Amino acid sequence: MISRILKKLYKKLIYGYKSSTKSYIKYLRKKGIEIGNNVTFYEPNTNYVDTQKPWLVKIGDNVEITRGVVIITHDYSWSVIKKLDGRVIGSRRKVQIGNNVFIGMNSIIMQGVTIGNNVIIGANSVVNKDIPSNSVVAGNPARIISDIKKYTKKREEKYLRDAEEMFLEYYKKYTKLPEKELFDEFFWIFEKREDNKLSKVFLDKMQLTGNFNITKEQFLKTKPYFDGYEEFVKHCLNVYKLEDNVI
Repeated sequence: MISRILKKLYKKLIYGYKSSTKSYIKYLRKKGIEIGNNVTFYEPNTNYVDTQKPWLVKIGDNVEITRGVVIITHDYSWSVIKKLDGRVIGSRRKVQIGNNVFIGMNSIIMQGVTIGNNVIIGANSVVNKDIPSNSVVAGNPARIISDIKKYTKKREEKYLRDAEEMFLEYYKKYTKLPEKELFDEFFWIFEKREDNKLSKVFLDKMQLTGNFNITKEQFLKTKPYFDGYEEFVKHCLNVYKLEDNVI
């Protein structure tokens, strides 16, 4: 408890208003930037949001902003023109980010861009054009690589494979079976549909993005791939031809 408090105070001392999501959002709102509910800056000390003309930035609800993301509303390249002939030909445009948007690591959102709702932006993307709702984009410059329905289908197809691989790598690293709480993103695969018996770790995941009731409804009406965690473990051992008599 004391160490956690000291760590928080240390971050506040080193990073100031960028020490936490809460303090950074408070700072940005005070500057005049419009920010919705349930917005997260995962490493705010690595983020830059242009506050020079704060009324040009609008961020919606449930936006996940990861490490190194930059949001800018200006372009100072006109300084070269000014040096050549003395003219000031400025460049500033708004940036608007919709609801339910994920922005991957080290992405740059350029001036004049409007991002729709339900959008996923891959890591290291440079977004210099509008992104329609329900899109998945990536690249420099960012381009649409999928829509959200196709992406969801792809995620479903890879869901079990990812859990199996995670199991294998843990087994190889520690020479023992992993505890089921380590699979906090995969518990739908094996947990029985009894929400009142879920561990806190799994319940915390269901609380994410602020739509617990919808998640609970989906959880209860779907069926697990396996009849409990033990069956999932047996499946993984069988897939990779592993021994179950490990330490």
